[in-house]
Amino acid sequence: MKKYNSVKTMVQVLKEVGPMTEREIQMTCFGYDRNRTWKSNKKYADMLRRGLSKGIIARIKTYTGNQSRFMYYVPK
Repeated sequence: MKKYNSVKTMVQVLKEVGPMTEREIQMTCFGYDRNRTWKSNKKYADMLRRGLSKGIIARIKTYTGNQSRFMYYVPK
């Protein structure tokens, strides 16, 4: 039986592990590294956006030096 990727998987991993970047979520949940493949990450990015629009995933902008990144988490 094929395992399907879903927003629920992202939410479960974020609950267990804690806040992560988009790349960390993709690696942890699905084993997908967008920096090491020619395939598009649109499917995973769209799943993350759906979670954001539904309010089951939230994000915060963090700064490291002069570089910023978004950290995603599950709101309470």
